[in-house]
Amino acid sequence: MPSVVVSLSSMAMLAGGAGQHGGGFIESLPDPMRPTLFEIGFVVALVVLLYFFLKAVLFRPLFKVIDDREAEIQAGASSKLEASKTVEARQAEYAEKLKELRAKAFERRKALAHVAAAEKAEVVDKARRYAISIRSDAAEKLVAQRESAKSELIAQVDALAEGMVRQLMKQA
Repeated sequence: MPSVVVSLSSMAMLAGGAGQHGGGFIESLPDPMRPTLFEIGFVVALVVLLYFFLKAVLFRPLFKVIDDREAEIQAGASSKLEASKTVEARQAEYAEKLKELRAKAFERRKALAHVAAAEKAEVVDKARRYAISIRSDAAEKLVAQRESAKSELIAQVDALAEGMVRQLMKQA
C-alpha cells in the first residue's frame, strides 16, 4: 500500500503545479489533455480496485498454488528422507546379514579345509602303509631271490669245481 501513497503524492505534485518553468507539468499541457482532480482520483481508485481485484483473482490462487506446491515439495522431501532412512536401515541390515553369512562361509570353509586335511592325512598314511607293505614284500622277495641265487651260485661253483677237479685229475 505504500506504493499507492507515493503514487498519490506524486500525482498531487504533478497536479499541484510545482515545476521549474513557472508552472507544473500539468499546467503546461493543452486544455483537453489536462486531467482534473476527479479524473486523477478516478484513475487512482481504478488502480486500487485493479490491485485488489488482481490480488483476489490472480495473486491469491497463484500464492495458493505456490503454497500447495511448497507443501508437496516438503511432503516429498519428508517422504524422501523416510525412504532414505529405510534404505539405510535395509543396507545396514543387509551388511549385517552379509557379515554373518561371510562368517558362516569362513567357518564352513575352515571346517571343509580341516576335513580335507584329515582326508589328505588319511590318504597319505594309507599310501605310506601300502608303500611300506610293497617295500617289505619286495625286500622279502629280494632276500628270497638272493638266497636262491646264492644257493644256485654255490651249486654252480661246486659243479664247476668238481668239473675242474675231474679235468685236472684226468690230466694228471
